[in-house]
Amino acid sequence: MTTAEEDVIRAECEEWASGMHYPLTDETQKALRERVCANPEAWWRILQRLIVEAPDEDYVWKLSFAPLRMTLECGDDALFGEAVMLAKSNTRMASALIDGFPGNKDENLINLLGRDYVGRTYLRGRTDPFGFWAWLLVEQLVRADSEAAWTMILDLIERAPDDETLGYVAAGPLEDFIMFNASEFIDRVEAAAAIHIRFKEALAGVWINRLPPDLFDRVEAAAGVALDRPDSI
Repeated sequence: MTTAEEDVIRAECEEWASGMHYPLTDETQKALRERVCANPEAWWRILQRLIVEAPDEDYVWKLSFAPLRMTLECGDDALFGEAVMLAKSNTRMASALIDGFPGNKDENLINLLGRDYVGRTYLRGRTDPFGFWAWLLVEQLVRADSEAAWTMILDLIERAPDDETLGYVAAGPLEDFIMFNASEFIDRVEAAAAIHIRFKEALAGVWINRLPPDLFDRVEAAAGVALDRPDSI
């Protein structure tokens, strides 16, 4: 591909990043797919440079939602593997994969990126402007796989570097996990609180007033402090 041809692709990618081609139409997507599938490797070379240098999340989203997704769908497994490898060291690309994940891949993004990396990014999410993707993946895990989510939450609580971050975990995945899975996991919640002081401290920060009274009472007892109840709102 000539430099002039790459310049044309780069110019179109910059148009996408500016929002020029949104909202999407079927016609726009079809035309984009034809152009991308003609040379997905060239689109990938340009997109990855623009994404890793992106100034903000909105810029990343506009590049990922259509151009990156089409590129990963048109490209081969090696191209997709390169994108995943880059995402493991660049949070902008990891963020891009959330919206740009190819529809023809039946993969678990948490497993592809690694739970350790997802967890580390989650814990610094409030200070990383490109770290929101980790919050999304953890929240998806809470709803999709209770066993895996339980393990992830225990790890996040153990690794939380300070009380503020612990509260971030408590008010997010731990709270949601208890609301979704209290009846199944209440014994494990009580056991963890009895053994691990940090887990017990995290329980004090959950808002679970929609739980049935019997489960609410058991979580409150495990936390060792009074939790907000419906009649105290």
